[in-house]
Amino acid sequence: CNSKYYCNELFRLNGLRTPKTVGITYSDDTSRALKELNTKFPVILKASSGSQTGVGVVISESERSLHATVQMIKLFSKHIDLIVQEFIETTFDVRVIVLDGEIVASMKRLVIPGEFRSNASLGAKTELIELTEIEKVDSIKAAKLVKGQLIGVDFLPAKDREKEQPYILEVNASPGFGAIERTTKGNLTQEIFKHFLDRKYWK
Repeated sequence: CNSKYYCNELFRLNGLRTPKTVGITYSDDTSRALKELNTKFPVILKASSGSQTGVGVVISESERSLHATVQMIKLFSKHIDLIVQEFIETTFDVRVIVLDGEIVASMKRLVIPGEFRSNASLGAKTELIELTEIEKVDSIKAAKLVKGQLIGVDFLPAKDREKEQPYILEVNASPGFGAIERTTKGNLTQEIFKHFLDRKYWK
């Protein structure tokens, strides 16, 4: 789960839908990355690993701004792994918690007004959501592909949620439960502890 680039390739090669994603290694690599990405602006630039609560994710409106941003990041950390992704406009994304192959909670996270991010920790409002069968299947598959017992799966909804696959954004091996417990009004933490009281789930 630590590499968004690796997970994107893993998911794509196994039939999951993901945003177009390209690795970018240095500022002068901008033109090559954009050509390979083959999408219009704006685009999303993010750290392939280590970002939390939406930090490390920026939006670029032009090749010039993308070049300058990568240049600035590399000035302070030459070895950071970066990826550039197509921007998919939406009003919300979804967080799903998968525990040993079963969905135990999910919530909708509304995009923050004037922002493009929807992290609850940054102040995004959350709501209950009923997942479609396609969304359930793909969320469970994403968690299984990274061989995780307790995984947070984030995805963007398709335009036709009943018929089209969601865009799997990333998976989180240490998801927070505060926002999703407040939204579902349940005790997810207690449910997880009860699950692991059964030794058959110990690995």
